[in-house]
Amino acid sequence: MNAKSLNAKKQLLRLRVSRLFTLMVALCLGLGGPALLIGCASKPVKATQQADGVQQVRVVVSHGYQPSHIEAKAGQPLKIEFYRDEEPGQHSCGEVLEIPAERVKLPLPFRESQIVEIKPQAPGEIEFRCGMNMLKGKITFR
Repeated sequence: MNAKSLNAKKQLLRLRVSRLFTLMVALCLGLGGPALLIGCASKPVKATQQADGVQQVRVVVSHGYQPSHIEAKAGQPLKIEFYRDEEPGQHSCGEVLEIPAERVKLPLPFRESQIVEIKPQAPGEIEFRCGMNMLKGKITFR
């Protein structure tokens, strides 16, 4: 391979990296669709307090988690409804939900809800993710 050919390959690689970076920035800024696939920060959604003292929140799973950041009160139980809004036959990382801190590993069937109950927590954060660790979310207890 001559120097000219090698230089052209380097330029092409730089262009591809630049395009990928631009796409990632656009996704994070919400200009190109949901930014959930690459773990961009989202505004936390507060869990609602029910009459029985249990907090509740719904998370839609569709090529990411919406919301991907949940805020809940420390010291109170939390119920999360995970609803997988994807078509049968459509393979995605959303097929399995894991919450390592709670030892949860749960299949998420198409167009069905699964309820996860989290015991009262001390202030801090716990993570939820897909089985491949590509889709991520977190719960912040305050």
